[in-house]
Amino acid sequence: MEKIIEFSADGLYVVNHEGVTLFVNTAYEEITGFKREELIGFHMGDLIKRGYLDQSVSLLVLNEKKRISILQQIGQQKKDVIATGNPVFDESGAISMVVTSVRDLTHLNELTKELTKAKTFSQLSQNRYTFSTDGSDEQIIFQSMRMKEIIHKIHQIAPFPTSVLLSGPSGAGKEVIANLIHQLSDRKDEPFIKVNCGAIPEQLLESELFGYEKGAFTGARNEGKIGLLELADKGTVLLDEIGEMPLPLQVKLLRVLQEKKIQRVGGTETKQLDIRIISATNKKLKELVLKGLFREDLYYRLQVVELSIPPLCERPEDIEILLDHFFAYFSRQYAIKKNVSEETKRILQNYHWPGNVRELRNLVESMLVSVPSFTIEPVDLPPHFTTQLDIVAPTTMKQRVEQYEKRIVQDALQKNTSIRKTANFLGVDHSTLVKKMKKWQMTKE
Repeated sequence: MEKIIEFSADGLYVVNHEGVTLFVNTAYEEITGFKREELIGFHMGDLIKRGYLDQSVSLLVLNEKKRISILQQIGQQKKDVIATGNPVFDESGAISMVVTSVRDLTHLNELTKELTKAKTFSQLSQNRYTFSTDGSDEQIIFQSMRMKEIIHKIHQIAPFPTSVLLSGPSGAGKEVIANLIHQLSDRKDEPFIKVNCGAIPEQLLESELFGYEKGAFTGARNEGKIGLLELADKGTVLLDEIGEMPLPLQVKLLRVLQEKKIQRVGGTETKQLDIRIISATNKKLKELVLKGLFREDLYYRLQVVELSIPPLCERPEDIEILLDHFFAYFSRQYAIKKNVSEETKRILQNYHWPGNVRELRNLVESMLVSVPSFTIEPVDLPPHFTTQLDIVAPTTMKQRVEQYEKRIVQDALQKNTSIRKTANFLGVDHSTLVKKMKKWQMTKE
């Protein structure tokens, strides 16, 4: 019989009616890394104290007098196993021994993870359109028809050197779209220079854009300076917040676009220039033209192709997949694993997102690092989310206690491998925990 047991692919472990180890087969030694000489003759309780295992299914079987299976990590390498203890009864009905089979689940779990990855990639292929920009972790994630039309348009115009005007609210992704246009063009290996026209003081903007010659003005470098437009020769320039550009500078930019030449401040020579201009604004340039704050001729030069990036509230189909994307991204960055409750997702889906994709990204990062529990609930959101949607937060003592109790149970379910182990961890009866889970519509995945 011992020879037959030795040939079993599963680890086998036998204890007597007192819980003392009688026999261990070779497969168990190979799975755990423990030698039978370390185990035979020792009580399971002593082996637990000495760190050989964290719990014993044999002792559970002796206590409950029935077959029991548990999931646990065992051995020197903490392998995932399923241990099933079977009681052997004598003629009087008492347990004479417990035979436990131990099956290594490590390989099976690895296959399951790979299958999950494959399913995720399949869903991405079916529902999302993702474009990564080279040398950056930025991605354009969407499934709304409006964004699909914009990406299709970008593929059409990117190969040509025409000027592109990107309009849309702050945080909607205009810079990411500009990156994509550059990467899909034949200029992708040339410079891509971004200039924020609203962030550079007016008196410095001209010299930054056009450069200057030696001694052009007080404080100028002796050797002069090359401008950003000249640096971008053969490449692309993004003029962000173009609506903030002062009128005198608009005249000079118009000349660059018309003549394809540049002249440094204080200089007399002109230099031939080959650049593509992408401009971006969160203002309505047509209104600025009517008010005399923006040149009409420059507007039409910049607006050869105009792409209007919609705010996030106008493409609600993208909210959930952006939420999932940023959660996955920051989870990898910070090695944090959390999930979002369905009620929280519903709130985020109905929020008006004045800060658009940028606000969503920042919120996800904030929640991942600042919320202590595994599951992010509505109570964890900033106050203006629930205020805007008229959601009633728990106010009575009973409601607050129940909300806190619910979060404790959710965290415990995440930490333990079964409902029964969760109940033991929380120090409550198994049936009590099951009733609460049914009441709160919880499941153990």
